[in-house]
Amino acid sequence: MIRMITFTILLLLPTSAFADLYKYKAKDGSIIISSRKRSGLKLIEVTRTGSRAKKKAKPMKSALQRPRVRTQNYAKAKKKHNRFDGFIKEAAQKYNVPFAFVKAVIRVESAFNPRALSHAGAMGLMQMMPKTAASMGVKDPYDARQNIFGGTKFLRVLTDRYDGDINLILAAYNAGDRAVARYKGIPYPQTRGYVSSVYRWYRKYSEE
Repeated sequence: MIRMITFTILLLLPTSAFADLYKYKAKDGSIIISSRKRSGLKLIEVTRTGSRAKKKAKPMKSALQRPRVRTQNYAKAKKKHNRFDGFIKEAAQKYNVPFAFVKAVIRVESAFNPRALSHAGAMGLMQMMPKTAASMGVKDPYDARQNIFGGTKFLRVLTDRYDGDINLILAAYNAGDRAVARYKGIPYPQTRGYVSSVYRWYRKYSEE
């Protein structure tokens, strides 16, 4: 029996208003992560997000203990991951979707490759299918700005459709509305992994 992991995060808040995230364990063993305090559940962890997030300081190491860091590769990877931040911020503000959420979707969908093309025909940074791209007004899915704006607009549509339920928003983005309706939730193991991955990056980008 596969236990479902439930993420309950309301994405209807303004992009600047990130709440703390509370991780609970229900009586049936399922994990619930919510932006609100919940009663009757065992609290496992509290994650601070936004400007209040704090990281534990690591002890300093001597020069002999410090591992060699490939600063050039790190800087190159960081530049790649951040080079579309301007477009993401614009789209996030326009459609009232959290910046960190949009960036997390891009990270998992294409790893920030604007020329990405899936076997199913999904294109660009947010891996938009041709019909979806057209319905969101995207004329060139490989244009980074158009793709980000179209994908973020689609996330806004799904947010309204599923009342801010991150499970269903991401499941529909990944597997489609029909699959979500048929299974009454996250449909496939691959989709569950996708939801979990996006959520993990969402947390990371929220804390930065």
